[in-house]
Amino acid sequence: MSTPQPPAVDEQAPSGGGPRPDPDAGRKRLATYTVRNMVFSTLILLAVVLVLWSMTFNPAESQRRTPDVAQPAAHAAEEATFPVWVPAPGEGWTPTVVWYDARVAEVQTWHVSYVSPEGAYVAVHQAADVTDEWLAEVLPEAQADGAVRLTGPQGEQEWQRWSGPTDGNAEVGYVLGPEETGGSTVVVHGTADQAEFETFLVTITAED
Repeated sequence: MSTPQPPAVDEQAPSGGGPRPDPDAGRKRLATYTVRNMVFSTLILLAVVLVLWSMTFNPAESQRRTPDVAQPAAHAAEEATFPVWVPAPGEGWTPTVVWYDARVAEVQTWHVSYVSPEGAYVAVHQAADVTDEWLAEVLPEAQADGAVRLTGPQGEQEWQRWSGPTDGNAEVGYVLGPEETGGSTVVVHGTADQAEFETFLVTITAED
């Protein structure tokens, strides 16, 4: 009589008789955990950066700083051969550009400009021995169209009125010659109405 043989066993089959485990499942789970951890780490890092940025951000510093008028005006008054007109219109008026150099037609010029409370542009150009080229650069495409009495640092005087294009910074200009200013030509111009020009002019002092 032959001896019975034990049944063959599939060494690759699970001992419990269930489906065979996927050999790639562990790697897939590991990859999923790795990606998830990277996402979480990135979000945490971004949160930390945002917190630090919010603690150091200053909105005022991100805006354009207004220039100082006093120091350039003092320098111009020392260097110029004429009394320098320095406006001080006060609250609501924001200075935008201040300089004293020869950038206009190579004529040494004092310039200061402001934005008015109504959002208009108002500027002063002042120089001695000006040329037609200088005046054309200060009041581009403008033409003289009459006279008007305005009050400045020397009191009420008659100014020459100019009108220019409505899309520029010289829609209106007022020119006062060297005989009335002590040796310089003064041009006050911009986009404001006459009332704001008058408010601006009465704050000007002539410094030498």
